[in-house]
Amino acid sequence: TLAPAVCERTTAMPIQRDLAAAKLRREAGPDVELGPALEALRADKAHAMRLAKLASAASSRGAAPLPPGAAGRGSVSASSGGSSGPAKVSKMRAVKDFSSSEIEFEAGATVFAVGNAKDGVYQVVAGGKAGSCPQDCLCEINDDLLKREREEREAEAAEFRRQEEERLVAKLEELRKTNATVAAVQDPVKVKEMEEKFAAEKAKLLEEENRLKAEAARLEEMIRALDMDD
Repeated sequence: TLAPAVCERTTAMPIQRDLAAAKLRREAGPDVELGPALEALRADKAHAMRLAKLASAASSRGAAPLPPGAAGRGSVSASSGGSSGPAKVSKMRAVKDFSSSEIEFEAGATVFAVGNAKDGVYQVVAGGKAGSCPQDCLCEINDDLLKREREEREAEAAEFRRQEEERLVAKLEELRKTNATVAAVQDPVKVKEMEEKFAAEKAKLLEEENRLKAEAARLEEMIRALDMDD
């Protein structure tokens, strides 16, 4: 059996995708609540646990393979778990995009694996559907991974703010030069207006950085909260 992929650098929700939309979010109103996302993950976990129990029951009575799950087309091999009880359900992080006729998920998604990988394949539940995927698509979520993901999101949020501030400084300097060229001398009133606008934009960037960091902490806690359902 191959070892699970190592999560060297991936996030629960890809950070670059978040940063690309950060400027839009500053003007888009209230944050999106994570509640619905947590409920969807809890539903996926419950589905995976049902499949694990059904697989164990089928194995104990020597039954045929399980029918497709209620929310998807996958089934769980009765050999996925031990003989003493249902197969273990593990939280996994997708390290690459995957799509099949059964399931699909993007890199960074949280999915639930039922039992151990067999012949390099996991039985998983993702997005309300059950199916199989290659073992190297996933790595197990643990405390170290969650901590690293949060720290990465925080660092990239700070880097995003730094880059945006550099862009604002360059824009301010260009406006100053343009104003001086047109008017021969800099208009103090216009300069003050530009500086006030710059300060306001800088404050928004800091607010956005703090919001992204808070969201990173919330995402970490959201994934940890899934363990409370056991």
